[in-house]
Amino acid sequence: MTETKLISASVYRGGCIVKRAGTLTLQAGMQQVKLCGLSASADDSSLRLSVPEGVNGSNVQVEYPTREQQQDALKELAQKAAELQSRISAKEKMAALWETNADFSQKASLSVEEMSAYLEKLPERLEAISRDLTRLREEKKAVDKEYAEAKNKAALPYVTAELFAAKAGEYPVELTYRDYQASWNPVYEIHSENDSESLKLRMRAQITQNTHEDWEGAALTLFSGNPSVSGTIPEMDPTHLRFYVPRPKARTAGFGGMMKASAMHEAKMVMEEECLDADAAMEMSAAPMMNMVAADSGRAVKGETMTEYPLNGTWDIRKGQEIICDIKTDLLGCRYHVVAVPKLSDEAYLAAEVATADLEDMQNTPAAVYVNGAFAGNVILEPDMTKDSYDLSLGVDETVKIKRRQTKRHTQNVLLKGQKKTEYAYEITIASRKEKAVDVTLTDQIPVSDEKTIVVEPIELSGAEREDATGLLHWNFRLGAGESKTITLAYSVAWPKDKLTEEV
Repeated sequence: MTETKLISASVYRGGCIVKRAGTLTLQAGMQQVKLCGLSASADDSSLRLSVPEGVNGSNVQVEYPTREQQQDALKELAQKAAELQSRISAKEKMAALWETNADFSQKASLSVEEMSAYLEKLPERLEAISRDLTRLREEKKAVDKEYAEAKNKAALPYVTAELFAAKAGEYPVELTYRDYQASWNPVYEIHSENDSESLKLRMRAQITQNTHEDWEGAALTLFSGNPSVSGTIPEMDPTHLRFYVPRPKARTAGFGGMMKASAMHEAKMVMEEECLDADAAMEMSAAPMMNMVAADSGRAVKGETMTEYPLNGTWDIRKGQEIICDIKTDLLGCRYHVVAVPKLSDEAYLAAEVATADLEDMQNTPAAVYVNGAFAGNVILEPDMTKDSYDLSLGVDETVKIKRRQTKRHTQNVLLKGQKKTEYAYEITIASRKEKAVDVTLTDQIPVSDEKTIVVEPIELSGAEREDATGLLHWNFRLGAGESKTITLAYSVAWPKDKLTEEV
């Protein structure tokens, strides 16, 4: 049986590809070899054996040791443990015998001199036995630990193969296989300094290793993809339309007697589509140990379908351990400004406007925010890659205050047009307590009509940029140190007086 050592691992968002190396001593001609070292969680179907030139291989199989083979592998250690336990038991009996013989109540034939001599020897003998017991128990503990490790190792799968060597010699071989018990997740930090026109985006990797073996001196490469997710190109099925004909509701008996089902009189057109829901199951494990590594440990390499991050040096990760390492830190150009949406929130938010292209790999990603070195909270990065820029939130800005209040709501009948008309007016005040000027982006809205007979007319927008399709209003202005600004928003809504309206 030839030992193999884990030399590298390619870790994906779900699972990893492990590479092991070993050296075979081959005779000239055909022979069967056995290679051990596979993890208990190795995927048998993904195993690949690589051999150098001058060697041809066939019939590569993954096998599991029989009960008899496991017992044979443990036989020597089991015998050693039994011998140590026997010696420990003998010493314990000897100590008990010495203590029992120190009771002279039933030994009247002994002289005083004999009893005195025995008692003088007793402490020395008991101390010697105690030292021997301590040493034997430590040896037994070490053997038990070695036995437990050997027992786990003896149950591991191994690889058999038939190899043909052109000539005798030592040949390096490699085993690669997939293991789903390791993964990594990106951890992002945003570091902002208000006095600059840039921010630092720090990317870290949280690596989890549960492959039932310790990784020692392994070269690691992280990949942004997840090969466990299907890469099959989806195919579209036809979509059919039909008129919806409601079925009469069945009569049901309640405590109040029979209830009549109401009939529907208007046919509606609906679309029928088949949907397939996929539920992802996640295994929960015990809380992992955490190690922190501070320096940047790798670089980003763009691949054809994913990004890879080769980590510097070699790594030791114990089974069940979780580590965090730094990958890279990018300096992104940005424009700092305050963003407010007073209709939805009374808070103002400090934001950094960055190019969405700089956040290409960060879809629906959490990030910790640090402003001037202080932790400001967590945000979810959701850049719309169809737009040129993205407002990256740096948290609530308590130095800017927002207040939105309604100043008017008046409804009247328009007799000549048979309409009702309501006028709305709002006053938005934004005040800065900053010691320097700041750019402000303020967003509000007016309703958008989905019906021709519902007419929305702006009355006062205070110079806002209006999106006709959505009704969104945007104000961009600069607010001086300690300055405040008031914006007036007013509009009217007219509709047929015999109809009701609702906002959706």
